[in-house]
Amino acid sequence: MLKLALFLSCSCVLIDAASVSTVAAESVPVELVGTWLAEDIGGGGVIDYLQTTLEINDDGTYSGFAGCNNYTGTFDLKGGEIVFGPAGSTRKLCVPAVMDQETKFFEALKTGLSWKIEETKLVLAQADTKIALRLAPHTVSSDVLINIPGARTVDRQMVRYDCAGQSVAAEYINAGPVSLVTLTIGGEFVIASNVLSASGAKYAGGQYVWWTKGDEATLIDTMKGEDVAGITCSKAA
Repeated sequence: MLKLALFLSCSCVLIDAASVSTVAAESVPVELVGTWLAEDIGGGGVIDYLQTTLEINDDGTYSGFAGCNNYTGTFDLKGGEIVFGPAGSTRKLCVPAVMDQETKFFEALKTGLSWKIEETKLVLAQADTKIALRLAPHTVSSDVLINIPGARTVDRQMVRYDCAGQSVAAEYINAGPVSLVTLTIGGEFVIASNVLSASGAKYAGGQYVWWTKGDEATLIDTMKGEDVAGITCSKAA
């Protein structure tokens, strides 16, 4: 029995890979390949600001971000079904609502699912035709042009931080009255806007708060609760 040891974040997860074999690249339909964003899980919808993604690769592997944890695994194709093997994932804990969505997502992947493309959406259904997942194409990157009245110049500064062993890239963007920071945290990309603060510069975007004071910053994940102190980050050498 083959065991795959996957080192993700700070966790080591063992996956039993005997039940699913990797699909040959030429066997994966091109319309399946790509990164998909969950819009519906088991008919229950999803949390608006929480992105649950599924990346299907042409080498027979799949991966993504389930809402709290990153994951990866292999899949097989049998007739009109896609069968996802057990996923290895990191073991972070988030607030109950997030963990509930993540659990439902992983549960939806446990059985063989028929698949079809409806317009641009990927629909995965169970044997009883009940929809397990409805996913939309997930654009990895795009350019957005924002016209800011009165802003004659744009100042951009890229800084890399070490946040308790995790690398975080921050780009500060200042244009007239607008002050933003983009954060690349692992596989996540977040845009945060400046908010009022008694000291330092404080930004909020998605589930994160980014608070800078001098050469240090604090990264706060609000999904972990209101009383979480956050992670202290220092500028990387």
